[in-house]
Amino acid sequence: MVRAFALLLFVTLASAAQAGQPRTMMDCFNEAGRTYKVPPMVLQAIAWVESRYDKNAQNYNTNGSIDMGVMQINSLWLEPLARYGIKQPHLYNACFNINVAAWILRKQINEVGYNWQAVAHYHSRTPKFGEKYAHKVARVYFALKRQREEQLQVQQAQVQQAQGQPLQAQRQVGQQQTLGRQVAER
Repeated sequence: MVRAFALLLFVTLASAAQAGQPRTMMDCFNEAGRTYKVPPMVLQAIAWVESRYDKNAQNYNTNGSIDMGVMQINSLWLEPLARYGIKQPHLYNACFNINVAAWILRKQINEVGYNWQAVAHYHSRTPKFGEKYAHKVARVYFALKRQREEQLQVQQAQVQQAQGQPLQAQRQVGQQQTLGRQVAER
């Protein structure tokens, strides 16, 4: 019942996107993350590795299957998705595609746990392919995370500056950023 409800919610969210309500791809990552309880930044990293955020991406595989959309949903998923009325054209809607990917990733997490193996299984059950893929996604994920932390620090410094806090406090924030990067690189 919970699974059916989650899928109904997912179809509703995707339908709203198709109805022309303006949303960014980041909104879609966040909504899918909340709906399926997966980190939006992991979904974002997968999208970068899969398609560089190209909602129209298409890849023809040697086994005859096709990977579609921003999250490169494989056509082998079309049969199970058909039970919910989902067809191939739906997968070229970015929000819909992201929600399908979050649903797939949640299935992997439920099976193997909340770890990078779930990300590997999102791509392939063959260990040599899945592990290589999970490493790529992890690299992008941690780069996105560092970028987000740096943005937050800059925003914090801007707020302090706007509030008239002394330049010394701003310098300390800059020094902390530099020290944080040096520690992270070691």
